[in-house]
Amino acid sequence: MLTANAFDLIKETLNIAEVAANYGVEVKRNNQALCPFHNEKTPSFTIFPKTNSFKCFGCGVGGSVIDFAMLMSGTDALEAAKMLDSDYSLGLFNCEASQEERHKLKEQQARQNADKGLDKAFRGFMDKAFDILCAYLHLLHEWKITHAPKTAHELSTASPLFVEACHYLDYIEYLTDSLLNASIDEEISFYKTHRKELKNIAAKLQQNSGKADNTA
Repeated sequence: MLTANAFDLIKETLNIAEVAANYGVEVKRNNQALCPFHNEKTPSFTIFPKTNSFKCFGCGVGGSVIDFAMLMSGTDALEAAKMLDSDYSLGLFNCEASQEERHKLKEQQARQNADKGLDKAFRGFMDKAFDILCAYLHLLHEWKITHAPKTAHELSTASPLFVEACHYLDYIEYLTDSLLNASIDEEISFYKTHRKELKNIAAKLQQNSGKADNTA
């Protein structure tokens, strides 16, 4: 049998920042580093000390110290836990896991894989949301220039596109900047607050694209 709650003890005992550093990840003072799991030039690998967890906002991987060890070693949760147990001389694994324990580990891994699937879908939505905002921002800039009244007298009869650009330009610019530097919690809040609004903007862009095609 395994030592009781061995996996929980590993997660509670080992500091993920120290483990990451020991396995070659150079963690900076802001708890960020270049991700060891994909090539990047700007650090997107982030350590969260309060939850003793990690998240890469570039490739989407994340989790506990055991998840980190799994990715580093290319093994399953049990072998990764054994590796940490051995490397840090914790003495938690004195013999092989029972069939029941292996079954529980498989269930845990299945749940983690499901969570990663949801995370990937969310990341896809946020990437698309940023693209939609950028496209709309570009369109608003274009409308403000091409549909601007030539004289002050024409302001009262200005094009609705010019009016829309003046009304929404600063707001969309603010949303774009906010999303560019958003934390995961801020992204979740953005998703809950602006999901319907983004759908309307996407429809507007599609409509404008159709008009452009007809004009051509």
